[in-house]
Amino acid sequence: MVARCAGAGAGSSRRRLAEHPAPEPAEQPGQEGSSFPSYEEVSADLVEALDGVGLFVEDVRHHIEPSVGERRFECTIRLTSGEPPSRYHVHLSFLWDALLTYIAAYGPGSDCELYHDDEEAQSCPHQQLTPQPFVELEAEFVLGDGGYELHEMAEVSGWVEMVQGLLGKAFTGDDKPSVHVGIASLGATTLVEKFTAEHSWLLDFERPPDLASIARQIQAALRLVPQLADRLPI
Repeated sequence: MVARCAGAGAGSSRRRLAEHPAPEPAEQPGQEGSSFPSYEEVSADLVEALDGVGLFVEDVRHHIEPSVGERRFECTIRLTSGEPPSRYHVHLSFLWDALLTYIAAYGPGSDCELYHDDEEAQSCPHQQLTPQPFVELEAEFVLGDGGYELHEMAEVSGWVEMVQGLLGKAFTGDDKPSVHVGIASLGATTLVEKFTAEHSWLLDFERPPDLASIARQIQAALRLVPQLADRLPI
């Protein structure tokens, strides 16, 4: 099942997420509020951070697997129309697994009931500990169109080195994006089907994640990518 939010069209404001919000979890009778974040809170904060730095957010989708409670967030990010070319974009996503959905709905410590009987659950140390969700936020930067006929495999190594050097300027430390090249062989012809750079951030929620900093990194990388237009054949 997918709850989808289409991107705003020309002449509209950047986002219209309020028109198609992600479904809210049903509250349990007598359930107290928990500091444990929900999927809805994380996805809303992420979109707000992206919009806050001036990025264009479109095609927002909330996938759900009802039988297990697994959730998945996806969206496409571009620079604003005033910063062409807009063909360069980023696919951003994260997976919210079934256990996180369960804890967010029933509260910290409730996961003990999945593994213990009633008596054992009361004395389990997990009842006194606040579980820490780990979410991997994944970004895929689309660097070029597919269909380019590759004449020499040595070309690819030059592309990879160029992209790593350019996009590395937007990321601090040694944690740089990885470059991915998809190649298809059709008889004697070799085609480049995919050319992307991928990066991920681990959000552990021990403290509120700095989503604004992540949004700024994505924006900085998107502003660098158009420089590849005159350097790469794809």
